[in-house]
Amino acid sequence: MKTQLIRFLTALPLTALLGCDTAAPLAEEGQDTAPAQVAQAATTVSFAFDSSGIAALPSGALPTQLLPASAFNEAMVQRGLIGTSESFTVAEELGTRRDLESPSWRFERDISSGRVLVLNKVESGPATPQEPGVLQRNSVARLQRWGIPSGEIGEIRQVQSFLQNEEVGEVSPAELHRHKTFVLRAINGIRVQGHRAVVTHGVDGGFQRALIRWPALAREGHLLRTRLSTAEIERKATEALVAEGLTTGRVRLSWKYVPRQLTDGTWALTLQVNASLPSVNTDTHTEEPRVIDVDVNAVP
Repeated sequence: MKTQLIRFLTALPLTALLGCDTAAPLAEEGQDTAPAQVAQAATTVSFAFDSSGIAALPSGALPTQLLPASAFNEAMVQRGLIGTSESFTVAEELGTRRDLESPSWRFERDISSGRVLVLNKVESGPATPQEPGVLQRNSVARLQRWGIPSGEIGEIRQVQSFLQNEEVGEVSPAELHRHKTFVLRAINGIRVQGHRAVVTHGVDGGFQRALIRWPALAREGHLLRTRLSTAEIERKATEALVAEGLTTGRVRLSWKYVPRQLTDGTWALTLQVNASLPSVNTDTHTEEPRVIDVDVNAVP
């Protein structure tokens, strides 16, 4: 039996690149007992907070330039993102999602969710040496031609994916499969949860794929700052951690914006804090890093 394994080569865990966030606990669980539990544990908890990530308070202002909703128009996807003059026909349509196809390309876009998927139907050519910095610059330039302004671009990471064939217990040497550029969305340097673009190039350096979740932001309705002090945020973080059954550990605090969709279809942001605990490795098990959401009473 022959299988293919895909792995990524990067200096960071893939979960960090993908921006994965842990889900918040159910609000109904333990509502009557949570305050008592926190008070009871207050004398035994011992968290060491690194609050350098929240030392600078958010300004509460949006950048002048934002990705326009018009970027999701079919002509802009074809011209700005793909960069082709081929004629497209509608392949499928469901609600706000529309799939289009040309001889060389296929793409789907959903303006409601701010999602775009582009696929090159032509396979990559033979592998040639590629400069990671050039691929990264080309990826960012492509996104900017589509309409993403530099003021919304946050952390960028360049990685490679590899393929390995496994047959009858024997694994072949790893073979380069794709070059991937992860571009995370940020507003004034603060990460927007769940919003990212992944631009993929083939082994010949040609553009092969883009998977984007980057909806247009509203001009109003955001909660971008907080009036809480660092000490108050640390107290709220302690309560959130104890509510999750945690009592000790090193905790790094950092800002993030959580998106929510408004009735007009645009998206607004709410300021929160990530309370991140490092992974734990013992002789018997490995515990993955944990990230707990902390409400900071965000205000406009």
